[in-house]
Amino acid sequence: MFRKIRRFILLSKQERGLFIKAFLVFGLIRLMVFLFPIRWYAQRLGEQGKESPNIEISDKSNEIFQVKRAIRRAMRYLPGNTKCLAKAISAKILLSSLGIPSTLYLGVAKEGENKLTAHAWLRCGSEIITGKEEMLRFTVVSFFT
Repeated sequence: MFRKIRRFILLSKQERGLFIKAFLVFGLIRLMVFLFPIRWYAQRLGEQGKESPNIEISDKSNEIFQVKRAIRRAMRYLPGNTKCLAKAISAKILLSSLGIPSTLYLGVAKEGENKLTAHAWLRCGSEIITGKEEMLRFTVVSFFT
């Protein structure tokens, strides 16, 4: 426990602030995803059917890296199972607060005879921020900017 507190104190002021923001946003989004169906909040995800530019954003690469790190840190400290949708929405909110455009993708894949699996991932510029590990096996059904 003391190691975790010490590690937190040793973070820069900017990293501490972003971690606290990520922790709060991620916690609230996880609760929202658990409590409400996607149709309730899909209209709040951004403009549907429009993608952000798929080019490298080199001038914002440090901020993008910090958001990725803050989301990973927040995941470690929140109890329970983390859904890919909550990660993608949380990262999108954090990036938006920094003025960085991103696109959230929703995809489905067929498993077995009658089972569909869903996955969400977030792209910022040419980089996948969340959900990269499994995104290739899913077919995009919707995206939001």
